[in-house]
Amino acid sequence: MLISLVRHGAAEEGSPDADRNLSAQGLVQSQTVAKKFKLYAPEVDKAMMSPYQRAKQTAAVYREVFPSLSFEESEAIAPNADVYDLMQVIEQSGNRHLLMVSHNPLLSRLLSLMLDGTTESMRPFPTSKLVCIEMDVIAPGCGELQYTMES
Repeated sequence: MLISLVRHGAAEEGSPDADRNLSAQGLVQSQTVAKKFKLYAPEVDKAMMSPYQRAKQTAAVYREVFPSLSFEESEAIAPNADVYDLMQVIEQSGNRHLLMVSHNPLLSRLLSLMLDGTTESMRPFPTSKLVCIEMDVIAPGCGELQYTMES
């Protein structure tokens, strides 16, 4: 299974956090990464996005590049969601290629868990970054990094 993790583009300052929008720069960054990603992954089976506004806006950019792709909104990928619960969601999805648009600290913890087997390594995951991981077994430490993309 391929799992592509995407962190939303740069966001405007402000609060509440769930309502923050992408900045103009964040929108351009997301478009750049989505277009690059299309060259590597012409097909994605399933897509999920956080319910936060900037993740929805980033997902909309990916929908422009992948017109047939629809996104499922899920609290399971909100910024402070539980990574172990999310691993179960991934395992149960049964897809060949899953795309997830979310936030930190969740993405740093998830990437660390998938590749290192622990959340303590907290791998860096800046805005507008995409990381593709291959996992034959959905379990901590069983992921293999395939590629990364940034704007």
